[in-house]
Amino acid sequence: MKILYLTPHVPRATKVRSHAHLQGLLAAGQEVTIGTLQRGDEDKHAIQKLRDKGIPVIAGTLSRPQLLLNALRALPTSQPLQMRLLWSPILLAQLQAFIQQTPPDIVHVEHLRMAAYGLALRAYAPVIWDAVDNLEALFAGAVQHSPNAIWRILAFLEKPRLHYYEKKLTPEFPMTLLISARDQALFQSQNPVANRIQVAAFGVDIQPLQPHARAENTLILTGTMDYHPNIAAAVYFVKEILPLIHQQHPTVMVQIVGANPAPQVQQLASQHVTVTGRVDSIADYLAQATIALAPVTYGSGIQIKVLEAFQMSTPLVATSAALRSLDVRDGEEVLVGDTPHTFADAVSHLLTDAALRERIGQAGRRYVEQHHNLRMTTQHLMRYYEQVIAARNIP
Repeated sequence: MKILYLTPHVPRATKVRSHAHLQGLLAAGQEVTIGTLQRGDEDKHAIQKLRDKGIPVIAGTLSRPQLLLNALRALPTSQPLQMRLLWSPILLAQLQAFIQQTPPDIVHVEHLRMAAYGLALRAYAPVIWDAVDNLEALFAGAVQHSPNAIWRILAFLEKPRLHYYEKKLTPEFPMTLLISARDQALFQSQNPVANRIQVAAFGVDIQPLQPHARAENTLILTGTMDYHPNIAAAVYFVKEILPLIHQQHPTVMVQIVGANPAPQVQQLASQHVTVTGRVDSIADYLAQATIALAPVTYGSGIQIKVLEAFQMSTPLVATSAALRSLDVRDGEEVLVGDTPHTFADAVSHLLTDAALRERIGQAGRRYVEQHHNLRMTTQHLMRYYEQVIAARNIP
């Protein structure tokens, strides 16, 4: 099958949805061409790496002034800023030329930020919209919990636009995909095309675990550290929870691991807190940590950091907000703490009970093997493609 996959994120990190889909589709022998935007040197290098592997990439350039202009143009309209932010007539022309020369069997459009391209390409090929998350829920959380005043203002402006527009888009496509059943339910509510909205779970390439020694008293918090929910989570943990843990375990160290740490995250560094920035392998850090953390205060979709911890059998302490899209149980696959004190108590409990750490870690690993195996999620995705293609071919 020939697939044109449009994504706002150059697929270079395992926690990016397009990376997982690309990995699964290529392993299944599919022909994938990526359409994306190059917004800096990191994107340029990542695109070249994909091309060096023989993966075709159609990349339009988009400068910061163009991003700002797109956002300003959206302000007087009813459209979300997300809808127009990454618009590039140059990229659209490149995609149209590609489709006319090499018609794909299907176009997979990921995220609201790329949906405008999907609308423009519907005349050329069947298009499936992968909305990923319910962004209205994400921005509603940002209004209440983001530590950044600018983000709170932007979220306040964006939330009502998303409420109207996300559901308006679903009838424009033969199928809309969401990353979790919770996000699916939010999209289906009072939606006349609810039957077209399906779940495409995040897939993880399950590899055999190698024997490894874990460091003592080492906690790890992972994520892309310029993403506002991750900033909020890191600040919340270090400022409100870590002091409580240190009352019982004064030697505990924290690693904040993830690319592009924002200034608010960098300022958390201390003798007890290390901020690493981008690393070659988050899995290696997880494999060595005593306990993984997901102190999420708001968000949407599935928290990939949770699946990454599960995959490495690293025992996890999380808030309910980090787990709301997963069918896991407190005391089985994870320990849950929704206040600073209950979160700190859960961490302390694990630090003092090696047998519990082992049991929780193994249960998390079983969960990801059963529900998020990349081969299984790719098969589901391919079935969705086949349904959309078949429906388009019906006279």
